[in-house]
Amino acid sequence: MDNLLKERARAVDARVAASLATTAIAIAPAGAAALEMTDQIAASSAGGKRLRAQLIAGAHDAFRGPRPDIAIGIGAAVELFQTAALLHDDVLDDSDTRRGRPAAHRALAQLHEQHGWLGSADDFGAAAGILAGDLTLMAAHRALFDATSALAPAAATTVNALFADMAELVTVGQYLDMRVAAQPLADIVQQERAIRDVMRTKTASYSAEFPLAMGAACAGASAGSIAAMRDIGVPIGIAFQLRDDVLGLTGAPAVTGKPAGDDVREGKRTMLVWHAWNATDAGGRDCLQSTLGRRDASDADVAAAVAVVVATDALERVEAEIESLTRAASSQLADLDLDAEAKDLLTYLLGAAAHRSA
Repeated sequence: MDNLLKERARAVDARVAASLATTAIAIAPAGAAALEMTDQIAASSAGGKRLRAQLIAGAHDAFRGPRPDIAIGIGAAVELFQTAALLHDDVLDDSDTRRGRPAAHRALAQLHEQHGWLGSADDFGAAAGILAGDLTLMAAHRALFDATSALAPAAATTVNALFADMAELVTVGQYLDMRVAAQPLADIVQQERAIRDVMRTKTASYSAEFPLAMGAACAGASAGSIAAMRDIGVPIGIAFQLRDDVLGLTGAPAVTGKPAGDDVREGKRTMLVWHAWNATDAGGRDCLQSTLGRRDASDADVAAAVAVVVATDALERVEAEIESLTRAASSQLADLDLDAEAKDLLTYLLGAAAHRSA
């Protein structure tokens, strides 16, 4: 199983690289500026286990699809979409690092400084980071077109429609995330539904729901089967985000590639914070209130806020929810008539999504 996953990850890497190479040719008339953009996109898209692409390939095989190469191509498109989302996300969150290296907009700001160009280096970097994300999104659509052009027309239409629905939902989910974080922290008591809606729209949609659906669609599965895969993807995608929240609070930077407690400085509203706010005392709420969302919070301040969360039962509640969601998704998958070997692989991937360390 591990060998198969590694082989597929390499195949996705190759398709991503091929798509970016085609993009590089298209933008070559821009000269050095083109290379500056593609260098950042390539660096930002490298690494990772390619979970979304693995889910697409796994679902294709589970429904006994005949074209694993097409599933890999669609997977490459979704991985490029993920890269575009991260590039935009890092600008919106004012993040310094991504996967252990400077975030693209920071690297582009450094380029501005090195050349002594006019204006604000930070403003230049932010704008360039957004454009890098836009260019990556275009590359994702190119990769999707290349892959689906080899499908039967009906299947191609379905996959493209699913990709469009996913992209639109994620975009509004990002806005919802910003909207929730912009409200006073004291309002968090009433924000449980909104926090869950963010997980559903911004993360679960493109982390599991639509990848599983697109994998089924490219195999020629029925509309009912595609809907069933979406139903499996929603809970496992939420479990994926809950695990991300745990790692963002307590994960080791050397493993996650992000500074410890970075979510605290970003002011992310998560179920961990929601549980902690409701369970802690006035002193704990004061600590969270004074630190969450403060970009200039010291390491000691962040550590104190993390300690408030850890001192409650927030982590235990979130871990219990992750387990419940994973069991529910796995149970739904078990009930489907699928290729046995591919079903085992998908079951493994569902667990990996919920229990990863980075």
